Amino acid sequence: MSAQAVEVSSAEIGQLGVQHVKRFWTRLQAGRTGRRVEPTEQDWRFDNLLLNGLGLPLEPTMLYLLQEAPTFEEFEKWILAKNNGQLPPQQVERLNSIFTGQPYGEALRAHLRAIDEHPAVLSAEDLHFWQENGYVVVREAIPRAQAQATEQAVWEALGMRPDDPASWYDKPIGKGIMMEFYHHPTLAANRQVLRIQKAFAQLWQTPDLWTTTDRTSFNPPETASFPFQGPRLHWDVSLQPPFHFGTQGLLYLCDTPAEQGAFCCVPGFHRHLDTWLAQLPAGTDPRQVDLDAQAVPIAAQAGDLVIWHHLLPHGSSPNRGTYPRIVQYLNMYPVEFRENMGWR
Repeated sequence: MSAQAVEVSSAEIGQLGVQHVKRFWTRLQAGRTGRRVEPTEQDWRFDNLLLNGLGLPLEPTMLYLLQEAPTFEEFEKWILAKNNGQLPPQQVERLNSIFTGQPYGEALRAHLRAIDEHPAVLSAEDLHFWQENGYVVVREAIPRAQAQATEQAVWEALGMRPDDPASWYDKPIGKGIMMEFYHHPTLAANRQVLRIQKAFAQLWQTPDLWTTTDRTSFNPPETASFPFQGPRLHWDVSLQPPFHFGTQGLLYLCDTPAEQGAFCCVPGFHRHLDTWLAQLPAGTDPRQVDLDAQAVPIAAQAGDLVIWHHLLPHGSSPNRGTYPRIVQYLNMYPVEFRENMGWR
């Protein structure tokens, strides 16, 4: 690949008519040949917007590009296949508006107004709890029947049966409890629920948010031959200051009491993470410090959404119940979202 090809502009488009796709593909292909091109901060931001705007999960997309080495035309066809053969015109318009710095059209502005004018989902008490604890539970974020339909889609994707516990252990789930299951219609529908969008809008103080395309997970009860798979308490962001605001979230698809592998976090840790890091003995890896004694399981019902500050140590927990914990991960963020490029 020539040096000139690496300098493809974000403005170059292909058959999809979406800007930045070709630049993203070009950089990844250069990396395959040992000519890695470090992304700029704008590249990093545009890459995330591109993938989420096209409904593409990060890890499978990267694996496809790096392992299969598709041509640009093949990559565009792959994107279409992940979107049932057609990109929503409004999403194409929104992406290109961001990449060019042009204002949104009326349809997009009307959508954002609908979120802005939707009644508050989080009360003043909820917001105070969020500030103190770094997490909040949105009750009935989606209707219970919708959560159950999504749960059923997970069972079907796994080829398991809820009334046959032996089937829960017959085959691998994915990476531990994480499933590579992203594009079912009910998963997509959950990401579009106005009540969920409003809750995130209140926390970010803007309705103009981009929705991630995240995994689902299936955490069955522990057995002698199937110990807890994790992940235990961890962070998904760099621990290198300065820190920036960010959220993460998961949607419970079945009733989940505390002992049933519920989501866990260390409440309030986001407020003193920087102090805690500064007080660690020299050479200590903060990710190896045991914080389990401070972790709290967050029980909730089918259809409830847990949103947490991304600086909270968080994870799943051992399932000592009688039924799997089944969740869909989802998150939202604005164009201006910042994340440290240096990893600690």
